[in-house]
Amino acid sequence: MSIIASPFGAEPARTARARAWRGEFDQPMLAHDLRAELRGMLDGLASIDADALPREAREELERVAAAAEGVNALLGLVFEEVGAEPAEAGEPAAVNVAELLDAQRRRWTAEARRKGLSLRVVSEADAPSRVDLDPLPLARLLGHLVGEAVRHCGSGGVELVASATRRGGVLLHLSDSGPGVGQEVLERLRADAAPEGTDPPATPRDAGLRRARRLADLIPARLVLRDRAAGGFEALIELPPEICSRCEPVAPEPEADLDGARILLAEDNPTNQMVAAQMLRALRAEVTVAGDGAEALAVFEAGDFDMVVLDIEMPRVSGLDVIRRIRARGDRRANLPIVALTAYAMREHQERIAKAGANGLVSKPIGGIEQLGRALVAHLPPGFRARAPQEPGAGDPVVDQAIYDALAQAIGTELMGELVEKVIADLGAARADLETARASGDLALIRSASHILISVAGAIGAVGLQSQARAVNGLAHGRAPLDAALDGCVAEIGAVLAFLAKDG
Repeated sequence: MSIIASPFGAEPARTARARAWRGEFDQPMLAHDLRAELRGMLDGLASIDADALPREAREELERVAAAAEGVNALLGLVFEEVGAEPAEAGEPAAVNVAELLDAQRRRWTAEARRKGLSLRVVSEADAPSRVDLDPLPLARLLGHLVGEAVRHCGSGGVELVASATRRGGVLLHLSDSGPGVGQEVLERLRADAAPEGTDPPATPRDAGLRRARRLADLIPARLVLRDRAAGGFEALIELPPEICSRCEPVAPEPEADLDGARILLAEDNPTNQMVAAQMLRALRAEVTVAGDGAEALAVFEAGDFDMVVLDIEMPRVSGLDVIRRIRARGDRRANLPIVALTAYAMREHQERIAKAGANGLVSKPIGGIEQLGRALVAHLPPGFRARAPQEPGAGDPVVDQAIYDALAQAIGTELMGELVEKVIADLGAARADLETARASGDLALIRSASHILISVAGAIGAVGLQSQARAVNGLAHGRAPLDAALDGCVAEIGAVLAFLAKDG
């Protein structure tokens, strides 16, 4: 295809063609294409292993993802209006208070940090957990107010607390330590009047708070905006008890436990082989490794296994052929659970793998230890399903030396030194986060820090710390007392740091 530059005189014709081309894309079609592109962005963000990032990078990733989710929700509303995506019938929409607050934390933490501000987001124990409202207007209202507070607070911090009102409703209390908005602005807001001679309002703060007032009227919610006597600004959003309720906390999904499961791992790539093997051993599985499909079949004949985990693209004998040969045996071992590892996410590839006889599929790159464990434990016999991890005994080592030494041998002295430095930094940051969260009651931060500890501890064989972190993570999903579990976890972090210092 040739591209020929048009003379200046042809511009009107070219413009006409462009207009005609754009005319082919009516609003529903454009809406569909926009949504598809945005979903691609969201899928890409979701595929990033946030736990492997430094804290600041993780906060930035959460900020971008939360903003993209907000755009996705707003586009959904617009697309319903143009008929591109009709509203789906089903359960009435409702606000999950914990998720509402967590979305604000993710959206604004990085921005607050860049300004040198603290951002504290807390849901008190007595707060209702559900509000029977369309989530989008309330999320927009809260996002406007938190964003205004972060942007206009010069120093100190911003705090968002959810609690119960005396009558059983929800009170969302936002406060900052900034200069306040001033009596003149507040009076205009109460009178619903623009500054004299100006339309729209004269200042960005004026405009932002005016938008918040309009959103509150649409919900409806009682909104109070005022300067605090001690300095700073606060906004109180009160939702009536008639639409608020408390749900029993959902029990956290049991942690995957492959303790004692004999797994044959077939993977030809040395790096992928090392990563997958260490993850499986961190989950307490007994792992036998084969370097390709032919070796996997030979090892399978010679051993006794509870599961086969294999790559699809392998030399000599492909993963699909390994699956087919095992299924064709005709004996009891033909029904052994087989889970495929593959980088191919297309439906036709998944169908080929399932047709060959695989019980399940795990996409590469593997998301993390817990994700891998849950994916595998679902296909093991009931006796292996998500057993609670045993508490380490008093005589158990702080770090399983066999796992630690195998990792060091696999990646070499130089990389092991770098890994240990990163682990020490992650453990120190997690310990600081747990202490901060204990003081503030920030369950979201406890869940985040303990989740990181589960992965980091498992990678180096710190089984005691992994067990303690799992316990803390489970308690942080409910409302059980956390002090004793946090004490144990922090003490175990200290023990692992002492081990690493001695080893280094």
